[in-house]
Amino acid sequence: MTAQAPILPTSTSRGSARFSSRLSLAGSRLARRPLRVALVSAVAALVVLYNLGTLATLRRDTGHLLRPLWDTPEPGFTVVPHWPRLGDDKAWCARHGWSLRRAKPVVVDAVPLAAELDMLEIRWREYAPFVDVLLVVEANATFAGTPKPLYFALQRERFEALARDAGAKLVYRALTDFERDVPPGSAANEERQREAISQLIAEERASGAIPPGALIIQSDVDEVVSRDTLRLLTTCGGLPPQLHLGLDNYLYSYDQPLRDGGDWRARVATVPAGGESMGYHHGRGGEHLLPGAGWHCSFCLPTLEDMRQKMAGYSHTDRLTSARLLGEKRLRRRVCEGRDPFGMWAEAFTFREVLAHSGPTRRRHEFLHVPAAVVEEPERFGYLLDKGCERPNK
Repeated sequence: MTAQAPILPTSTSRGSARFSSRLSLAGSRLARRPLRVALVSAVAALVVLYNLGTLATLRRDTGHLLRPLWDTPEPGFTVVPHWPRLGDDKAWCARHGWSLRRAKPVVVDAVPLAAELDMLEIRWREYAPFVDVLLVVEANATFAGTPKPLYFALQRERFEALARDAGAKLVYRALTDFERDVPPGSAANEERQREAISQLIAEERASGAIPPGALIIQSDVDEVVSRDTLRLLTTCGGLPPQLHLGLDNYLYSYDQPLRDGGDWRARVATVPAGGESMGYHHGRGGEHLLPGAGWHCSFCLPTLEDMRQKMAGYSHTDRLTSARLLGEKRLRRRVCEGRDPFGMWAEAFTFREVLAHSGPTRRRHEFLHVPAAVVEEPERFGYLLDKGCERPNK
């Protein structure tokens, strides 16, 4: 059963060229709407006053604030309503418009890693009943090109134990060819890491470890598919070749959900029978979306220092406009209040959404739907539950 629905509102970037091309059209529209002109002008003036000391911050915030004038969301997905198991498996699959599988497919988790070792453990423990092949690629530099340790290699025994417990094959690759000191905001190294995962998938397909019909989970480390969703996907056949998975968004911990409708970029891809190549990327790959499929927990890291390293090292370093954003006192306050670590406006496609999604999070005081490992060890992973404000600096 499928139904047309708008895409979940999530952040995306189209670049300054698109901004320029649409600005003139936006100006003509605003000319016919005096109230909107006044509102946008007033808010823009406040942004200017707030950021007088930092031109880079002013440029960044103006672009995000005016996003509704120059950007549009992706076209809508065909949404597959997500049902709990009702009746027998055949009826459960039929409820989604799918059929019952004859046998469980091979399940592959392919993931790029920076330094998020706790989240990787939480992810693999969630997948343990279903996963057969674990692929992980990390580099000895950040996306910004700054040298860093190979964190996975340093704790490989920890993850080999998880693979053994799951009965899964672990395949690891270290990259040493990242560009150094790339321009702020460059995605060149991120793309290089995803290309390496594509190559690893191709090699494992050639070896027979990933056969036709296998399911490959393609998502970032902090985008975790729920065990219930994996049970559905391995029970039912007839899935779209590229099925996007709608994940609920959280900031810093699982008690701070975001009110933005969730994220759509995670997906599960079915390996084709004809031997066609399969790319690994983080963009739109198909037209179908299964909502309520798991969790995307952004900046859900054990220490403030881990957050600082991410802010300075991932592909969006253009958001880091001042060293003061990294200060312990300021960063801890933003974590405790559930505010964006960069102090940015929400990336949304209407002014109403910008205002609605730019405030602090509203804490949630129930943990009935979080990854299994987190509730199994609430003291160890307390920073992901109700003790996120107390996480250490280093």
